[in-house]
Amino acid sequence: MGRILLVTFQQALRSVALILFPLSFIALFAWSTAGSATGNTSDPIRAAIWLWLGGHLIPFDLALSSGFSSGALSYLPLGAVIFPWLAIRSGFRRASEHLSNPRGARSFIVIWYTAIATIAALLSQSTNIKPSIVLTPIFVSIISLSATVGYQVKAFERFKFLAHSFLALSGLVIIFIAVSLVLHFAIVKSLAIVIQPGIMGGILLTLLQLLYLPNMALAGISYLFGTGFSLGLGTSISPTNLDLNSLPAIPILGALPTSEHPLYLIALTVPVIMILLNQVAIFHHYQSFGSRQTELVKTFTPLLALSMVLSYFAGGALLTQDMNPVGITWWKLPAVFAVIQVLALILGLYLPKLIKKIKAHKSEL
Repeated sequence: MGRILLVTFQQALRSVALILFPLSFIALFAWSTAGSATGNTSDPIRAAIWLWLGGHLIPFDLALSSGFSSGALSYLPLGAVIFPWLAIRSGFRRASEHLSNPRGARSFIVIWYTAIATIAALLSQSTNIKPSIVLTPIFVSIISLSATVGYQVKAFERFKFLAHSFLALSGLVIIFIAVSLVLHFAIVKSLAIVIQPGIMGGILLTLLQLLYLPNMALAGISYLFGTGFSLGLGTSISPTNLDLNSLPAIPILGALPTSEHPLYLIALTVPVIMILLNQVAIFHHYQSFGSRQTELVKTFTPLLALSMVLSYFAGGALLTQDMNPVGITWWKLPAVFAVIQVLALILGLYLPKLIKKIKAHKSEL
């Protein structure tokens, strides 16, 4: 037991260092080039810890300067999760090789890593910025568990088609956003000029926008499916409604539509095709009513859960109360998939079963 604890602690610490050390270097470099009124090097180190926690999607409570109400930062880049995820997965693999005990390695890697993140959240709190102590162990443990699971098991095989279809859809939407950026290049350029980030700031801003691409992709999917998204208090952006008060000076937001486009709702055929193809494939492999019903539920439930989790993290508050909510609503996108799946079940499974029963009853009469 002692060796398991030692090896897993070392690998958990290594997983933390793989991301935190580069972030500390970036924070120190940015701090040294920008200058500081206090000259306290603890500030960039604390900022690096905040960036590391933000990579785990930990929300922050903010006490802004005088003249502003208190705010929050929960609209965080989904793309940043890939870095701690890969670091944890690397640590888990190394621990498994040394211990030849994947289950023990998984359990203690998750425990150690979550404990380190929770301690970091506690120690990095300041008067103005406070990471959520309650949500830190929850979110970090979920990410850690997802990084240590083997995805080659049979349980994930049945979900592969819908998962790949969803990823392909996200990729197409990112291309759609890129085309929109080109078409609205004048707006993008004006937003970039307003910021004037400088060389180092420009590099960091570009990286940040790339990390926000998954958020943008989900917002684009929600837009094309008609549920839309928000960009601040009292705003709504969808093909049938464009209510936008102001636009933050973020270049990628130049891709936003400038008018209503009801014809984009034709994109709703995409989830219909996805679900129908999945249903046809299941009907081809299973003949009995019970087996078909069970497989449909087993393949669709992970998609519903995944879309719900992603939607939750793809929306939130962005610093001030005026920028809350930003992004998509956690239940709307899953609701679209759920409604389509229910209709497919009724029309493709339950209705034919009911018709057969009625015909069988009539023949007996």
